[in-house]
Amino acid sequence: MERKSYSAEYFEKALAKAYGCEKLRVENFNIEVVSQSGENFCSVIYRVALKFRRSPDNDLESGKYILKDLLPGVAELGTNEKQMYEEFLPEMTKILNKCSPEFGERKLSADCLLTEIAAGKEIYLLEDLCDLGYSSLDRFQGVGLKDAKVCLRKLAQFHGASMVLCQEQPEFVAKLAPSHYADGVSDHFSKALVLDGAEFTANYFADELPEISRKMKAQIPEAYEQIMKDVVNPKNSKLNAIVHGDVWVNNMMFNRPDEKAILVDFQNCFWGSPAVDLYFFFYTSLRIDVLLHQQDEILSDYFEHLIKTLNYCGFVGALPTFSDLKYEMERCLHYGYYAVCCELPICCASPEASANFNLLNLMGYPEKMEAKRKELFNSERVRKTVKTSLLEFEQRGILEKH
Repeated sequence: MERKSYSAEYFEKALAKAYGCEKLRVENFNIEVVSQSGENFCSVIYRVALKFRRSPDNDLESGKYILKDLLPGVAELGTNEKQMYEEFLPEMTKILNKCSPEFGERKLSADCLLTEIAAGKEIYLLEDLCDLGYSSLDRFQGVGLKDAKVCLRKLAQFHGASMVLCQEQPEFVAKLAPSHYADGVSDHFSKALVLDGAEFTANYFADELPEISRKMKAQIPEAYEQIMKDVVNPKNSKLNAIVHGDVWVNNMMFNRPDEKAILVDFQNCFWGSPAVDLYFFFYTSLRIDVLLHQQDEILSDYFEHLIKTLNYCGFVGALPTFSDLKYEMERCLHYGYYAVCCELPICCASPEASANFNLLNLMGYPEKMEAKRKELFNSERVRKTVKTSLLEFEQRGILEKH
């Protein structure tokens, strides 16, 4: 994990711009890397504590911030995070803040003080959610029913506010780049993650599940790519919203005393089916008992809060129905297949398996990549969840699509 050098002068300029105070001076600062190996795969996360004065005559203030520095390879691929922080999230927050008090808690994200974008560079200075009482959930074991509902109520709020925004200001839809998979699995990073990940899973279970393994391999690459393109294409959806695109436990901060959650990391947002987010969360973040037996209960609770958000925020016209959502869940089932085969092993990797793990660095080294994936599959949770899910997907027929 590369650590860059940041100075007091850097933060002086950043805060002076963010607060509109040209004479702001940082008198003391501390910075430390807080992202651990395997916890964040696209960026280096720093926690920054500052003491500053907005002008020489002002009182000394303290501030705690998060600095997110995307890895160059990720920044070069491009993200939608800048647009989300500078345009979409502020407008969605305005919509939620117009709701009556009984709507309840409505904070969607950390406040963003500054974005810095250049070739191969993407940096964000954000408020520190830990300072507001939020912390991470357990990525190793996954979340139970109660916590899952809290997380997906926040996701319902995010989806609902985005639907109202894009109804009121339809030009916003065109401002977001489409899903990375809109043109298939075209770049090297996606190929390594998606196609190679599915092929490894097929080979891993070849002896236990020979027929399923054969069907999985038969889809790679053409059918698999086409299915992914179809899933993320909003023209195929009965129900669209701004999709977060990477909803798993590390991208949901949790305040347990107040039972509330908040979203982080908006790199992969796009306009598409909410089922994409739901399946990503289900198959990367739920404990297996919840995944197997309580998906419907969670889905019903999510939908109830989606409709609540739409009603409170003034959505006009016919509301989506639960049948619409169920249709999307069936249509997008392949996204759950992708999430469990390709994302789950990385998301819940043990500290040992995730040490110094960076998919970008392993591309071009097939033997090292193979060894790392075998290490990821040493997890009992991964093996059991993937095998159980593959049997379900076979029963529901998605592996027949060629």
